Amino acid sequence: MKIRVLLPFLCGSLFCNWTINARATQTWLAFRGGTTLHINGGFTGQTLATTFGTNLLSLPFAGTTSYDFYSLPVSADVPLFTNDKGGGVIYMRNNSSVVANDFSVSGRMEYFNYDPTTGTETLIVDTTASPPKDVNHGQTVNWAIPNALLAANTVIPVGHMIHIRMTLTLIAGNPANFGQVVYNGPNGPSTSGLLPQNRSKVLDWPFDLNSAGLIGSQPQIITCDPESDGRMTLTAVGVGGASYSIQATTDLAAPVWTTIGTRIAGGNGLFSFIDQDATNYPCRFYRLATP
Repeated sequence: MKIRVLLPFLCGSLFCNWTINARATQTWLAFRGGTTLHINGGFTGQTLATTFGTNLLSLPFAGTTSYDFYSLPVSADVPLFTNDKGGGVIYMRNNSSVVANDFSVSGRMEYFNYDPTTGTETLIVDTTASPPKDVNHGQTVNWAIPNALLAANTVIPVGHMIHIRMTLTLIAGNPANFGQVVYNGPNGPSTSGLLPQNRSKVLDWPFDLNSAGLIGSQPQIITCDPESDGRMTLTAVGVGGASYSIQATTDLAAPVWTTIGTRIAGGNGLFSFIDQDATNYPCRFYRLATP
């Protein structure tokens, strides 16, 4: 029997015409990328955080689409009340250069109390859909979605996550391949949720930065499955869109690591690799590295 040891290895400004009421107290939940979270049945690279990013990312919009973002688990119970409000700000751009691709869209955010162990969730608040917003060619636009009061008091228990499902509905026009949702940027030109909005001070969400659910920027091999013909299939997770080298050695005492392939992680951070040469070695060890 062959034994495989898995070794993880670390190896333009935008115009903003939306203004913030400085007198209001708002708790931002920034739409982020660049880390990967365990959720029930898989992983996601679309996350929520109380800190904003530094580099803008985008998601495609060609027609009515829902986008799902998840926070880290909370490390303490978080009570929410009926006088709390949920809302958000959406940023989109249209990269077309012609009027034929102008379009209008409405947006809404649904907030859920999400249990990553079971995958079950309960609606916290639904902002409902915003009025239509024009996203014309060559423009980046932003708009605030409706603020909605919670229908009932609720508690986000330890270990649960906040899940925001943002739905953008195409009202008119043809975005083709030119529509984009903008996120992961600094506070201002980046899509964000708001929960809660009207307390006397900002809610310090106790997101557990030491959670085992956080993959972060360090790639990891998560499964190593032998095929019936002797080949080995590796499944790994890293940062969505990043490139990784798969390396192998036959001796951990005095290892000589050889790159046997490269892969680009998908949008959810997952990627796989089949070692076609595994049948040629009595034992082989693997690790990941950044090229």
